[in-house]
Amino acid sequence: MTKLVLTRPAKAAQSLLRDVVQGLGHEPDVILSPVIEIAPIGDWPVLPTGAEVILTSCNAVRGPLLGVNVHCVGQKTAEHARAQGATIVTLAPDAHRLLDQLRETSGDAPLVHLCGSHKAVDIAAHLREMGRTTQDLQVYAQVTQPLSVAAKKAIEGEEPTLLPLFSPRSARLTGQAIDRPGQRLRVIAISDAVAAAWTELMGGVVEIAPEPTGNAMVSRIVAALNA
Repeated sequence: MTKLVLTRPAKAAQSLLRDVVQGLGHEPDVILSPVIEIAPIGDWPVLPTGAEVILTSCNAVRGPLLGVNVHCVGQKTAEHARAQGATIVTLAPDAHRLLDQLRETSGDAPLVHLCGSHKAVDIAAHLREMGRTTQDLQVYAQVTQPLSVAAKKAIEGEEPTLLPLFSPRSARLTGQAIDRPGQRLRVIAISDAVAAAWTELMGGVVEIAPEPTGNAMVSRIVAALNA
């Protein structure tokens, strides 16, 4: 049986695992070893009057957003924001496509990116270059965690192992934690950027999801485990 190694933050890994179990019809042989821990930063901020919010992760939805216009990356992020009273104005599968959509829309409301301590794409900087008033407000930190002994053994070992990767940082942290990937390791990346972060360290072939979405990754994971 193929081992599934999940290195996502704990809550995201548990949510992903539930979706995978639903798709498979049973629980896989899984190792949970988050390489990043999510830690809240400070109190929920008071937003500037009239500001619209950018959310690129569920982890940023920590407080009320009643009546706030929100631009989201990812369906689950949008669902969390709606639950806090937000009005979803823009929904994109990744940060680059969110920027494309914002570039095509007019508006002069100030924008606030509620973000983490590490960003794969500096959305605020890109928007300022486009002439949009934008600021970052960090509401959570992504704290590095060591890869577990069991996860390292599986990734380096000779048994079939599946490693889904969801961010360039988690790809780098996982790669830095091992000596070499096993011959029967199969890596699935959510995007080209994530694949590049892994191959720069480890080389090899990486499968890339057809869309940079959680649903596309779940489909690929389920298909790989059923193969």
